[in-house]
Amino acid sequence: MKNILLAIILFPLLTFSQSSKTYMELVDAAKTKKSAEQIEKLIIGTWEFQKLTDKNGKTIAEVKHFVNDTITATEFVSRPNMRIEMDKTYELFGCENSENCESGIWEYDSKAKIFRMTFNKPKYNVPIDKLAPGLLEQLKKSGSLIEFTKNEIEIAEITQTELKIFEFLESDGTDFKYNLKVYRKK
Repeated sequence: MKNILLAIILFPLLTFSQSSKTYMELVDAAKTKKSAEQIEKLIIGTWEFQKLTDKNGKTIAEVKHFVNDTITATEFVSRPNMRIEMDKTYELFGCENSENCESGIWEYDSKAKIFRMTFNKPKYNVPIDKLAPGLLEQLKKSGSLIEFTKNEIEIAEITQTELKIFEFLESDGTDFKYNLKVYRKK
């Protein structure tokens, strides 16, 4: 009798723990199932940004950003285009702000299923070319100057003509929230 009662109590718990996935498992499950070789072959070319969609495919034309309780900024959606070359180089172009455009080398990490773009020149959290030398040194010493050397993207889908890239949204780690940047091959 004790075994039956124990089974009745534990079975739902075991079933729930097997069916619930971690955040990273949800991300991995949503990524393309294509092999590294297929991705590296399909990714070569010029990709033009078409639209930003929610995960259900509904187009998003603008995004509200809440700076604080009183300040809201509206972003009219635009993303740079990408040129990805067979020689493992890439270039972003058509940026609203030319400082956001970049170039460098790329690789596909098949273990992590991540497309990694390493910049030719690092980017910083502040425009260092506009800072006084003394302030730049202060930021370096205080650890407030953050250097970015790469960008990693995760591919939701890729075909001969279309590329969908995850744009992750803020999450508490229990649910998987994202939009998709949709590109067409030129």
